[in-house]
Amino acid sequence: MIIAAPRTGSNLLCTLLNSHPEILCHHEIFNPRGIFYALDFRGGSLDLGSLHERDVDPLGFLTRLWQIPTDSQCMGFKMTRGQSAEVLSNVLTNPSIKKIIVYRRNRVKTLVSELIAAATDQWELYRAEDKIALPTITVHIDQLRKHVTENEIFYDTIYRRLESANQPHLTLEYETLTSQTEQRRTLSFLGVATINVHLAPVSVKQTPRDLRTVISNFSDLDHTLSGTDYHRELHDLGQ
Repeated sequence: MIIAAPRTGSNLLCTLLNSHPEILCHHEIFNPRGIFYALDFRGGSLDLGSLHERDVDPLGFLTRLWQIPTDSQCMGFKMTRGQSAEVLSNVLTNPSIKKIIVYRRNRVKTLVSELIAAATDQWELYRAEDKIALPTITVHIDQLRKHVTENEIFYDTIYRRLESANQPHLTLEYETLTSQTEQRRTLSFLGVATINVHLAPVSVKQTPRDLRTVISNFSDLDHTLSGTDYHRELHDLGQ
């Protein structure tokens, strides 16, 4: 299972892993708004129950997921902060389920990406032609600090629970998900083939590299964050 805060690259990782011939990787099966199967199964070929049935019995839904007949050697899905606590607790203590933790070093871009997705209601994007024009957003320093704190608490809780249950896990950074070295490390952790395998991303990047193009109060934020680590993240033109 992939565990991540929102907007930290988990969609990218799902599509990368799902491109491997031995892996079936679903997306947010337990998203409050819908059941998001792997892209190949979104035409209705897979139906484990309705949203209501899932929410009434999430562990039963999870059991049905694991029982799907598949030729894949490895099958999984992802969860983000705030989704089914019951399922998360079950997975974190199950030694047969391998856990991958994904985070994003750039905390400013994590928040900006979430604000953009909320403004456009476009949380997934797999075709460039479907991309909505980017809105202009305002970022407040208190909002940024609160968002960072929420994510830190989320990850700290996950790590503590994994360690207390003596569960092995792998941590990946969004910024290096397309690195061949990191991809081989991930595939090795999952126990699938690593030789002659090319992982192909499908998701389309939504957050611009230069944040000044979408943050309306960029100059004020630039001044306020001067001298902090956030300032470097604000000006980062990388991923």
